[in-house]
Amino acid sequence: MKMTNVINAIESPFDGIVSAFFFEAGELVSDGMLLAEVEAAVEAAEAESAKTEETA
Repeated sequence: MKMTNVINAIESPFDGIVSAFFFEAGELVSDGMLLAEVEAAVEAAEAESAKTEETA
């Protein structure tokens, strides 16, 4: 028996950027499993700015 769960919306307390996924395409996941890591938009902008300054 195949079950499919669709996530229609995810509420987040802040804007951000997905920085990591903890699953592969087609992988079966369990309820409550951590699927992704979201970095706050401010932190992501600071990290990108620091990376740009290092290469300049």
